[in-house]
Amino acid sequence: MWDYRRPAPERTAADDYTPISMERVREILGEPQPFIAEKKEPFIGDFMRRFIAHSTFFCLATVDETGAVDASPKGDPPGSVRILDPWTLAVPDRPGNRTADTFENITRSPGVGMVFFVPGVRETVRVNGDAFVTDDPDLLQRLGAEGKPAVLATIVKVREAFFQCGKAVIRARLWEDDPRGLSGSLTLNRDFYAHVTAQMAEKMAANLGEGLGSLGTIVQHHYDTELF
Repeated sequence: MWDYRRPAPERTAADDYTPISMERVREILGEPQPFIAEKKEPFIGDFMRRFIAHSTFFCLATVDETGAVDASPKGDPPGSVRILDPWTLAVPDRPGNRTADTFENITRSPGVGMVFFVPGVRETVRVNGDAFVTDDPDLLQRLGAEGKPAVLATIVKVREAFFQCGKAVIRARLWEDDPRGLSGSLTLNRDFYAHVTAQMAEKMAANLGEGLGSLGTIVQHHYDTELF
């Protein structure tokens, strides 16, 4: 048995392993295809806006001035995170345990990372940016839920936003049937990648050429053959 009540010893299980360089990582993984490497955009596009508006769960990662990272899960009704413009998100804070770890970090180091989930949708949306906390009363009212204003609001200035494939969600078998039908409402019962292609048509056309119209088929092939 581990005596975890005592201070961590000088040597732990982590010391049994040797870190590798990024060069070695690339040697193992290879390089991403161009349309994947260039998928990041410095704004929230139309379909991404719809995705965030349908999201009921997301994680918000922050870091303090020493580099210590914290990831906080957030759950709310659809539409709670507001897109103020293509470069700005407003995130409500609800009553909680008052530890304020996220706010402690943001006030010391503004960098944040977010990943948004929609029930029933395999793919996710990721947003990275810089954030600050506000108590603007009008904004807190706009971010309210169940007739109560938000306690605080986090403003996120978007640096990059992009779609993430659904392999992790598929491996986890994360979603059961969602009675709210948010998946169909988001995609209008069309293929997810038809919407992605429409939002990023010019960039994807340059990278995929004649394969642009079959992006969904390409991704599904990866899901079927390269999940593990």
